[in-house]
Amino acid sequence: MKQKALRLAMFGSLLISAGAMAAPAAMVTNAADSGVGSLRAALASGASKIVITPAVGDIILNSSLVYDAETAVSIKGSGQRVMGVMDDSLLMVSTGADLTISDLSFAGPGGYSIENPGGGKGLYIAVPEERVGMVSLKLTNVTVTGTGNHGVHVSDCSLGDACGGGSGGAGEGSAASIYVQLNNVVIDGVGFGKQDADGLRVDDRGAGDIVLNATDSHFLNVGGDGIELDEGNEGSVIVHVRNSDFIGNGAYCSDELVEDPIAIDPSCNDDGDPDVDDAFDIDEAGPGGISGVINNISIVDNYDEGLDFDTEGEGEGNLVDLDLMDIYAAGNADEAIKVSEEGNADVLVRMRDIWVEGDVEVEEEGMGGLQVSLNDAFIGDDLKLSEKHAGAGQVKLRDTVVVDEKDFNDIDEI
Repeated sequence: MKQKALRLAMFGSLLISAGAMAAPAAMVTNAADSGVGSLRAALASGASKIVITPAVGDIILNSSLVYDAETAVSIKGSGQRVMGVMDDSLLMVSTGADLTISDLSFAGPGGYSIENPGGGKGLYIAVPEERVGMVSLKLTNVTVTGTGNHGVHVSDCSLGDACGGGSGGAGEGSAASIYVQLNNVVIDGVGFGKQDADGLRVDDRGAGDIVLNATDSHFLNVGGDGIELDEGNEGSVIVHVRNSDFIGNGAYCSDELVEDPIAIDPSCNDDGDPDVDDAFDIDEAGPGGISGVINNISIVDNYDEGLDFDTEGEGEGNLVDLDLMDIYAAGNADEAIKVSEEGNADVLVRMRDIWVEGDVEVEEEGMGGLQVSLNDAFIGDDLKLSEKHAGAGQVKLRDTVVVDEKDFNDIDEI
């Protein structure tokens, strides 16, 4: 008994010592742009935890907030808005440090358009090339509105904003993976200050993966894609998105908003047509694939595709493996669901409880095979399935209605 008591006493003393060594939280006690008690001072203090007290009102910035330490930091708000009129980010993490934010909003001024460009980002994490391990961004009860550029941007790309979208884009990156967790996040009315500015944008040009876990989140009225995950080198994209919606995204270049958008902004030129964007866009190139679960999602009135997943995976062992469940899609300008594979990956897509207006398209153009199953599905237009090379193509339909055409190329219905 004495030995047990001694061990408990030693354990208790260790806990006390660890607690004494832990750095105290930095308290934000006023809404000033800078100075003692401000959020800017808290970010510069070296504290790993920052708490904005409930008495603090909205924080109006004169310049960007920058966190330049390498240690992880968390910011807990009390419902405040961080606001600013600037052509830079409201909050930038310049070192690729892990960032956790809760109960806080980030608001640009809004009012941007193809005729009134400009504006910065809401949250920007720049990942240095020497970063290893995993870069983590966790947002809970966070809103981002009114920024001209991306609402939230994680860039593991040496070219920064010049990295470009689309699979296989230029630039170099670190060996780190990128993990983004969204819980009750709203990104609304951002991305109208430039072409291809997205709600959430993740660029990875290194060897790591992109992992997205999003729940109860909303991507609304974004000028570019609601979400774009762009993995342009070795590594895969892994997603789990549930109980979320994507509404009215992709309109920056739309000729519904302004006459002749290409003449106003030549970057809108997509082979002679305005380059509108998607609800949810994944581009993956190099060794790797796309996998995940999309569950209980609404995709409505977006200006291009709804779910648009493209991979050019190279090498052996690549895979596209997707479960799409309880999906509602209506009013989108192009395919409601599109999965395209141009490398050597096998493609496995399982769809259940699908109700969509528009087409559903799954195609495999390389050496891999294609297997698609639909159960309890309604497709308002065409079901397009294509296996264009040497692989086997199969589809299984159960309790499924296709209103228009089953457009199958080298596909066996089983």
